Amino acid sequence: MRKIATYGFLFAFLGTIVYIIYHFSQKEDLSFFQAKDKRIHYVGRFDFSDNQDPKTWAPGSYFEFVAQGTSCDLIVEDEVKFGNTHNYLEIVVDHCITKRIKLNSKINRIHLFKNLKAGRHHVLVCKNTESAIGFIKIKGVYCQKLCNWKKPRKRLFEFIGDSITCGNGADSSSCSFGKGSWYDYHNAYLSYGARLSRSLNADWMLSSVSGIGMNKSCCGVKHSMLHVYERIDFQKGNKKWFFSMKPDVVFITLGQNDGGNEAEEFEKKYRIFLQKLRRNYPKSWFVCCTSPMAGKELKQKLKKSIEKVISAHRQTGDQRIAAFQYEGIYNGGYDKHPTVEQHQMMMHELNQFVRTQAILSQLR
Repeated sequence: MRKIATYGFLFAFLGTIVYIIYHFSQKEDLSFFQAKDKRIHYVGRFDFSDNQDPKTWAPGSYFEFVAQGTSCDLIVEDEVKFGNTHNYLEIVVDHCITKRIKLNSKINRIHLFKNLKAGRHHVLVCKNTESAIGFIKIKGVYCQKLCNWKKPRKRLFEFIGDSITCGNGADSSSCSFGKGSWYDYHNAYLSYGARLSRSLNADWMLSSVSGIGMNKSCCGVKHSMLHVYERIDFQKGNKKWFFSMKPDVVFITLGQNDGGNEAEEFEKKYRIFLQKLRRNYPKSWFVCCTSPMAGKELKQKLKKSIEKVISAHRQTGDQRIAAFQYEGIYNGGYDKHPTVEQHQMMMHELNQFVRTQAILSQLR
């Protein structure tokens, strides 16, 4: 009986050894593909002036590709602005497996996926944090094979705004509100704008800066959106963005930081901004929104100002513009920002408006 048990143990041990040898012998060889590879598709304000490594500051900027194999890694550089702040990324595999990660060094090697079923896997990587946290620079990916694929033609939506549009103060999944730094709560991927775009089969761009206003900004921000919108990193005096991507719809959500004061100056700056925007986007629809954070008094002030701005703008002959007012007040997150869950509710409000206004049917 003891001999049988010994043989049984021996066979089990040998079986384990054979499995380990087989498993590791099947480990695929990964090749490196540079970030400039044409099979990687970029959406948002990316700087391609470095021929090798595109970089981006803007929240919500993302890239997509299809990789063959069971595993795939990303090499990405973090600016590490101020020497200690790190960007967050959202990683989405096969349109369903998502994870939010924080970069932890200057050069990072990230497992996008591992030990998946052999075959083709779609990957999307989105910058969750805003430009104030610094840039990320894409170095390339390791995978068995980078596949040829044609990115489907989609509409493009752009969302111009402040911290709300950035997805700031929304996500406490990795750090409870009040326990971390302000940038720990960013989630641009789950912001109302990115969610609305995905719900309507569109790509998205977030042109947003925390603290910024149309006329007056807050929280130490010394410039308004009028001054920095045309800069690739939303910093006054820096490199220009050349507006090569033309959105079908532009949603403008500014006014929370203006506070409803100096209404005439706010309206004047808003009209100037719309004129500049129209020069860059001659065929786009503009949707001017009240702040989803605003209380009743501020919401009414913004509604009144926006209606006056749109009325004046239409007198120039431009009819591709509409006003939208949020019904709810969304301020359950950090520093009274909307939570991730409230961004979903905001998205539903905006989605219903876009559909009932028949804006989509009028797009080019």
